[in-house]
Amino acid sequence: MKRFLFGIALFGLLACNSDEGSSTGPVQEPVTVNWSLSGTFGGGKVDSVNVDTHVNGLVSRSGSSRVHLNGYDTTYFENTVQLTHLQNMTHVTASIDADGYFSFDNMELFGLRDGTNSVRITPSAKVNVVLNPESFVLYSNR
Repeated sequence: MKRFLFGIALFGLLACNSDEGSSTGPVQEPVTVNWSLSGTFGGGKVDSVNVDTHVNGLVSRSGSSRVHLNGYDTTYFENTVQLTHLQNMTHVTASIDADGYFSFDNMELFGLRDGTNSVRITPSAKVNVVLNPESFVLYSNR
């Protein structure tokens, strides 16, 4: 009888440790997604940029910038992008629309800074997505 009860207890433990029926499901491998930017950035034009790049033209403090995130797909990206001005450390979070465009107010990001304006662009990715590049810097002069 003791062996019978021991067998039932052992079977119960093995059943509890089984991965069958687990709610976590299989582990998904990371997906690498390539992206770039095109559009108007602080008064300058960018076209399929995906590395640290000097933007031709002076930064415009007035108006706004409208940029397209090439490769945008809601399967891989969240709908936000972080813009960080590296000299004055201001941050702007912009929403990406369904077509992959985001806009920001130039004065809010660039402020009154003269000289070089370096801005790190960092889109938000979903879980198990590796962005290539993770981020990059656009810089221009005032």
